[in-house]
Amino acid sequence: MKKSNHLNPSLSPCKKPFTESPKRKIRSDKLHDIKIPISEPLDALLRRESRRYWDGSKTSLGTEILVFGLEQMFVYPDVTYQDEPFTVHCKVNHEIFQKIGNHASTWKCSVRQAAHRIFMEALKKKQMGGITDGEI
Repeated sequence: MKKSNHLNPSLSPCKKPFTESPKRKIRSDKLHDIKIPISEPLDALLRRESRRYWDGSKTSLGTEILVFGLEQMFVYPDVTYQDEPFTVHCKVNHEIFQKIGNHASTWKCSVRQAAHRIFMEALKKKQMGGITDGEI
């Protein structure tokens, strides 16, 4: 005699075959996070300025500086890239990430190094408020 109802349903054989779930769509407004290494005094400066103007968000200030460098400047002199214990996060959209990637392929470096190069030159220009060495 065959039993139709099992006492413990977890021990009964699975009737549905396993099917892989469809892949989820990637959001069109997804932001890319780039970590740019900075020195300790520069980290303190960015924290102080972000509290003053951006309500405590160092990420928004770093993103604004990076976007300013990409849109307003065209010459980026070579800077020494060195990993530091302090970083600033920059959250950029896909279009800006592609521009940084184009610069990285031109300069034959990583996206992070290209973002560091652009960020440092834009920060220098914002601090001096005028012409930097690369634009003369």
